[in-house]
Amino acid sequence: MRIAIVSGILFLSGVSALIFETLWLRLSGLAFGNSVWAAALILSSFMAGLALGGAMAASKSFPRLRPLRFYALLELVIGLLGCTIVFAIPVLGQWLRPIFQALWHHDSALNALRLFLSFLILVLPTTAMGLTLPVLLADPILRRSTFARAVGILYGCNTLGAVAGALIGEGYIIEAAGLRGTAFVAAALSLVAASLAWFLARSSAATQKEDLNETRAEPIKNPSALARWRVLLVSFGSGFVLLSLELVWFRFLRLYVASSSTAFAVMLAVVLAGIGVGGVAAGVIYRRATRPGESLPILLLLSSIVTLLCYVSFRISFLSRPDFYLDAWSEIGLLSFWLIFPAAFLSGILFPSVMAALHAGAGDRRSSAGLAILCNTTGAALGPVLTTFMLLPSLGFERTLILNAVAYVLLAILASHRVSWSPSRLSGLTTCALGLVSVVFIFAFRHGRAETHFAHARQPFEADGSHLIRKIEGNSDTLQLLRRDLLGQPYYYRLLTNAFTMSDTRYQNQRYMRLFAYLPLTLRPESENALLVCFGCGVTASALLHDSHLQHLDIVDISKEVLDLASEYVVPNYSNPLRDPRVTTFVQDGRFFLQASARQYDVITGEPPPPKIAGTVNLYTEEFFRLMNSRLKEGGIATFWLPINQLKVGEAKAILRGFHNAFPNTSVWASSDYEWIMMGIKGPGRRLEREEARRFWNDPAARLDLERVGMEVPEQLPALFLMDAPEVERLTSATLALTDLFPKRLSDSPADLAETDRLAMDYVQAALAERRFHSSDLMARLWPDTGDSIDPYFVVRATRYLSETRDTNKMEELDLYLRKFAVRSPVLEVLGSDPSRVAIAKEAARASEPMPLEALPDLAADALARRDFESAALFLEAKRTQGVSTRADVLLLVYAYCLSGHIDKAEAIATTLGHDRTDRLTDWMWGKLQAEYGFRPPT
Repeated sequence: MRIAIVSGILFLSGVSALIFETLWLRLSGLAFGNSVWAAALILSSFMAGLALGGAMAASKSFPRLRPLRFYALLELVIGLLGCTIVFAIPVLGQWLRPIFQALWHHDSALNALRLFLSFLILVLPTTAMGLTLPVLLADPILRRSTFARAVGILYGCNTLGAVAGALIGEGYIIEAAGLRGTAFVAAALSLVAASLAWFLARSSAATQKEDLNETRAEPIKNPSALARWRVLLVSFGSGFVLLSLELVWFRFLRLYVASSSTAFAVMLAVVLAGIGVGGVAAGVIYRRATRPGESLPILLLLSSIVTLLCYVSFRISFLSRPDFYLDAWSEIGLLSFWLIFPAAFLSGILFPSVMAALHAGAGDRRSSAGLAILCNTTGAALGPVLTTFMLLPSLGFERTLILNAVAYVLLAILASHRVSWSPSRLSGLTTCALGLVSVVFIFAFRHGRAETHFAHARQPFEADGSHLIRKIEGNSDTLQLLRRDLLGQPYYYRLLTNAFTMSDTRYQNQRYMRLFAYLPLTLRPESENALLVCFGCGVTASALLHDSHLQHLDIVDISKEVLDLASEYVVPNYSNPLRDPRVTTFVQDGRFFLQASARQYDVITGEPPPPKIAGTVNLYTEEFFRLMNSRLKEGGIATFWLPINQLKVGEAKAILRGFHNAFPNTSVWASSDYEWIMMGIKGPGRRLEREEARRFWNDPAARLDLERVGMEVPEQLPALFLMDAPEVERLTSATLALTDLFPKRLSDSPADLAETDRLAMDYVQAALAERRFHSSDLMARLWPDTGDSIDPYFVVRATRYLSETRDTNKMEELDLYLRKFAVRSPVLEVLGSDPSRVAIAKEAARASEPMPLEALPDLAADALARRDFESAALFLEAKRTQGVSTRADVLLLVYAYCLSGHIDKAEAIATTLGHDRTDRLTDWMWGKLQAEYGFRPPT
């Protein structure tokens, strides 16, 4: 009964500890940076505190106190200090800002300061956590159970509590209560555990009568136990390998599952569940066993075999819905269970076995547990650092996995002694057999299996003909760069991070990425320096550098590998921005850069990752936007991404509310899609002169760059306007902002596109958009008076939006663009082309004879966009004579002949189509041509 009650107490302790760990890592990342280095240093500090607790427990000079009452005091310290740290870290980050700025150009000193501060902040509560298990194991009534049984059950229940903490903390509490409210919940759980332990101590007469100064060792039950230093090395090595494997497992699974906070919580929960169940199993196995040390080689060899076997046998096909981007809890859990649980389960048995082996050679429970925790957590602290910065970048995840399997075999040899391999004993025979199997597995392992998984991750994105040109296994992610060719020339690139498209250079996406730069630079023509947060594929950086007035550009990206890929992009009108002498790059967390750098900017923008990628939420909170504001000069402008198609409407409003709170002078802009741009001006802004508004279109290089994304005339820029600050205030008045303390206002749930469309239509409809523009005080204050010349482009935007989101009459849209507007891009877009495709098609036509068949559609679209109807008809006729025209191509040819005055040819070709009145498009076309050109439709 006693062990059951204590196990329940430790379960609550595990829930509290994991929630606190999650909160500390989140907030420390915000205060000290979320770079790979910063995260590794913070995690190492956490593990170092646990190790210190183990060292104190192992020390003979540490006072012998009543175990349960001492444990209650430790839980009290954890609860009070843990909650205090959650409140203190954000304040500390603000206080340290001048020091960070002073050390900004001294990376070694900055990292040393981060390590020292994170250790100093976490040392007391984490040391208390490291002491809890060794202290409880000294409880006199628990001595009625064997040490191995007691430590297995207590360790297992504590870890199972951590499973609950990982799931309910991430899944429910943070969303409901925010980070500070969650800290109170964790503190309350610690206080409940402390209270239960205190009252349990009072109710136990044996505890009250215990001689506190007695340090009597229990009898040594295993005279042939290993030398302690060898067992300690096994404890160190097993901690190192498990944490290294955890990074490998997570890296591997992210090729299949969403990189979300939910996914990480589920994967971590599976690791902890395996360890916890293994710990409880150890308690059951060692109920009467007296020689747990003999099982160490067997467990280590089994761990080696299972690690490789689970990886080799990993299949996604056993899921009921074999998706390429899994985001459901159950699916993530199932894949994680298959890959992780068996090895984690064995690790859960292994750690109590190590403790028991140490205890068999010494007899002091608290000392044995403390030494095991000291060595295990020290190895766990080093494992992630070496794996992140050495093994994964140099070996890749597959070879690192194999290396860890080899490490288990070496640890098994270290843990064994002469009789461990004796075939005359069952344990020896088992060890020999497992040793042989593990060696065969390692040497027979077929290398290169990882490529199958990389190919699986990129397979959905290869459907358009894209192919891999470079792959990098970096410190934190696996990057794959894909290229889509057209007529033998590079058309666009896609940067795949794990299993997700992080950025690409497709026509539609280039438009909003380049507008991140051109919008603020147009409205602030005197801009001399700019900051770009996140490099992506370099599209925004390239646009910024098209401003010849810009003197300096700082580019900040958390991934060195992303910057290394800048030279891989080979497309017209693009050169590697990083080679421009005006550019300085920083491999750093963009948010920490804003905290630590003292430089002021005219323009700050970003090409950030999607909001729901794990860890990215910190780039969309009100606090981040306030940092942007603080780094702007007076009159400076910030622009940032708001992809409403990736967010629920309430989430989009929460981000916009936070941006508006940081920038009272907020406005929102968009072209004809769901990619909205938030813009904040520090101050009222100033009115542009007419020539200033046109300056990019007067610059040949910048004009060409703008034309390639459909911005052909200056009037199209103000026609991107959606709303200004009063409308933002009205729209978000009932919405709470997304903040650092309430990150779960941005959920992992997919967007409701029907609801998103209703929101977008309120702002894209031409009549409403014109009214908002002309009634906006901001636009009256910023843009020179151009009369009604902007209004037609609101019509173009609305028509394009409807065309992209609904099944509309493309021929009717084409006729509208050709008759009412002088711009080319809408014509190209409605015909499935764009300026980049046209440029490639023209180059191919010049370079080969006869003209490539694949170039004809883009050449015909270009001719129509130039209103050269004769040439368009020739290109379409050439395609028809080759026998590859579709019905839509023939309709377009008939239309082109009518526009060029060849009605007879149009009628002759139309007879091949007939007059099907159930075909809405054809019926509209015949009626249109009959009414306007005297065309006689076929009967």
